[in-house]
Amino acid sequence: MIKVNNVSKHFGARTVLDGVSFTVAGHAGIVGPNGSGKTTLLNIVAGELSADAGSVDVGSDLRLGYLQQGYAHDQKRPVGDVFPGVFSALSAGRRLEELARKMATEADPAQRRATEDEYSALVVQMEVAPAEAEVDELRRALSLRPVDAGELVGELSGGEQAKLGLIEVVVSHPNGLLLDEPTNNLDLPALDWLDRYLDGFDGPALIVSHDRALLDRHVEVILEIDSYSGKLEAFPGNYTNHAEEKARREANVWDRYRQQRRSERGVRQEIRRIKAKAQVTETRTINDHYRRKAKKVARRALVLQRRLERQLESGDHVEKPKASYGLKADISPEQRSGDRMLAVAGVTIEVPDRTLLADVEFEVGWGECVVLSGPNGCGKTTLLRAIQGLHQLSSGSVKTSPSVCVGYLAQEEEETTADGSLTPLEAIRAVSPISETDARRFLHRFLFTGDEPLTPVERLSYGERKRLALACLVLSGANLLLLDEPTNHLDIPSREAFELALGEYRGAMIVVTHDRYFIDRFADRMLVIEAGRVLTGIEVAPDKAAVGALERADDS
Repeated sequence: MIKVNNVSKHFGARTVLDGVSFTVAGHAGIVGPNGSGKTTLLNIVAGELSADAGSVDVGSDLRLGYLQQGYAHDQKRPVGDVFPGVFSALSAGRRLEELARKMATEADPAQRRATEDEYSALVVQMEVAPAEAEVDELRRALSLRPVDAGELVGELSGGEQAKLGLIEVVVSHPNGLLLDEPTNNLDLPALDWLDRYLDGFDGPALIVSHDRALLDRHVEVILEIDSYSGKLEAFPGNYTNHAEEKARREANVWDRYRQQRRSERGVRQEIRRIKAKAQVTETRTINDHYRRKAKKVARRALVLQRRLERQLESGDHVEKPKASYGLKADISPEQRSGDRMLAVAGVTIEVPDRTLLADVEFEVGWGECVVLSGPNGCGKTTLLRAIQGLHQLSSGSVKTSPSVCVGYLAQEEEETTADGSLTPLEAIRAVSPISETDARRFLHRFLFTGDEPLTPVERLSYGERKRLALACLVLSGANLLLLDEPTNHLDIPSREAFELALGEYRGAMIVVTHDRYFIDRFADRMLVIEAGRVLTGIEVAPDKAAVGALERADDS
């Protein structure tokens, strides 16, 4: 079991974790907005960061495998140093060969003994190190190309780094897991492998993830960290159970708030009525009896006023819940194209030294959401760029109907965001010359509320910038959206807000994504890239996992 008892952590004046306690024997998902302390909690459990208060007990027999979220600080280091478990068997085997040759030719007895000692120690090390065959099997299962230990981490794609990290954890043979965003940058075959691995893992696991499909399939409890208070609350069940319970609680709070308002409104009306009656009596008569009676009535109003004030100050008083804003109007593109918006015919795309894609053919019709899927590095982003004319075709053609207006949401943040010094209000009005009032209303439909329309873009969260980029695309009149990993690195609230905005769009979309929850909700069909070819005509049935679509593509 993993036991966390009353753990607190502060960074300067900010409280990140405040009295966090839980016990996990199975699989638990940790959720919360970006910056809420999820990674900090994993680091404390792993022993890589000390808590300011409280304790963690993982037991002496628990071997934790820790998959960190990313390798931004290791970009200039060789992969063999960052993932030693992956390359230990291979490097040890090569070193044994060197030592064997050295022992056969070494004349100096002292040097020979030193070489023999190193050889014996290395043999013992290899008995506990992962076998090269195990690493190769995992590499093939994850569709990872052979990587040389001398390559720099920064030369690998995000997906390759994630897969090496998973292999590093698995070959350590842990009986407990700490996984920080394990599905980031993984393609569908790797996600399928991870599902099977977690299905067969019996030990305790703490999984920080924004992948709702993963949290629905693999966790028995959701641990939610409140980003404002640093408190943690446990919700039995998977992510869907958690979301339903949160919705039920929110509805209950709104009911209590409305009942409270009705009650308070009634008390205030009674106070006004009593005061008005007393005032009329006092001003219209000089009879002492009636004037004393009016004052007594006025005192009753004062009692009611004090009772109302005590109620407002009471701990039982319900503050107005924060409104859940949604889109209230259609954000369909004004210009509808014909039924056939895009036709890709016989397209071949080449990159240095190889053909990336060959004989690609597909069409996209009005209102369709087509998901483009395939292994990391297979050419999905390049195909989107080729559709826009940003990558030269070796052969074939890309044709759009005359009224098509293409909008592109790039995967990389620097390609999606507006000038950082602009506010969302200014960014929107730069796209279309609309009034400030209309711009605010439009931004509200994309969930920008309060002061957010006046906040410089550089100070917005990554999820807010993604929503702003989508708003600019829609306002530009784009009726064919090309979206490259639109939910990547977004926390769950940002993903849901982004999807809420996208759900009102009525044009066509081609979306590169491995987000299975997104695929289940939006995809009409899938295009799967496999071995340089695009498999078409894969319909997506409601509530079916995207991996199933990939398996159907493999069968065909």
